Amino acid sequence: MKTKFLKIVGVVFFLFVLFRVINPSYTKKIFVLDCSDEYKMSVFGREYEGFRYHNSKMDVAKCLCEKYLKTKEKKYESEIRKIINEFELENSVYNMTIEKICTDREEVFFYWYYE
Repeated sequence: MKTKFLKIVGVVFFLFVLFRVINPSYTKKIFVLDCSDEYKMSVFGREYEGFRYHNSKMDVAKCLCEKYLKTKEKKYESEIRKIINEFELENSVYNMTIEKICTDREEVFFYWYYE
C-alpha cells in the first residue's frame, strides 16, 4: 500500500516538473463589440503576462476609437470609458472629450512593454 502511494506521488511530482519545464501556452481572446484581439498566456504564469493583457486591451480601445470616429455611436464611447476606468487612465484624460481621446488614442492608450 505504501509503495503504491509513493508511485502515485512520484508520477504526480514528475508531471508537475515536466509541465513546469515545458510550460505550455494558450491563446486568450478579448471581444468588445465588434473589436477583438488575442494574446498568449502560459499555464504557469510569468510576471510579464499582465503586460500582454494590457497591450491587447489597448489595441481593442484603439479599434473602438476608430469605429467611434467613423460612426459617433454612444455604444463605442461607453466601452472606451470602461477601458479607461479599468486601467485607471482617468487622470490622463481628465476633462477631455471622447473625440479628443480618440484623436489622441496612440498617446492615451499606450503599451506596457517588457524585456
